[in-house]
Amino acid sequence: MTAIAIACVIIGCAVGYVMARRYMVRLLVALILALIAAFLFVLNAPHDALPGDGYAAVVVSLLMAPPMVSGLIGGAIVAWLANRHAKVS
Repeated sequence: MTAIAIACVIIGCAVGYVMARRYMVRLLVALILALIAAFLFVLNAPHDALPGDGYAAVVVSLLMAPPMVSGLIGGAIVAWLANRHAKVS
C-alpha cells in the first residue's frame, strides 16, 4: 500500500507540474476538486451505496486520492517556483 501511495504522489507531481507549466490551472483545480469530492463521497456513503462490494471504490478514493491531490498541488508549486526563477534570472 505504501508503494501505491508513493507512486500516486510521484504521478501527481508530474501531472501537476505539466498542467501548471502549460497554464491548465482550471483543469488542475477541477481535477483536485473531483478527487476531494470522490474522497468525501466514499467516506460518507453507506455501505450499500457503493458499486459492487465497494472495495475498489474505497481503495481508489481513500488510498489514492489524498496522495494524488498532494502531488498535484506540490507539482503546481514547483512549476510556479520554476517559472518565477526563470523570470528573475
